[in-house]
Amino acid sequence: MSSYRYKPSRPAAVLGIVVGIGMLVFGVTQFSDAEGGGQAFLVFWCIAVVAITSLNTWAAFSKKGSLATFSRVPDEDSSPS
Repeated sequence: MSSYRYKPSRPAAVLGIVVGIGMLVFGVTQFSDAEGGGQAFLVFWCIAVVAITSLNTWAAFSKKGSLATFSRVPDEDSSPS
């Protein structure tokens, strides 16, 4: 079975990093005075943004970084009957 790696272009991954950092700054500055459910949302927001930014950093700068692995499935015999 053949397998393929999918890796975004480095500029796309770096853009994801920059957007992630911007989202983290926005979340912390806008939701820092929140209470109750807003504070829980801030924690969730920060965890999600750090995870996405980390994934983009890994994909951008690691030689083996990829966001998915695709498997090649052989074609069935497509001869007409």
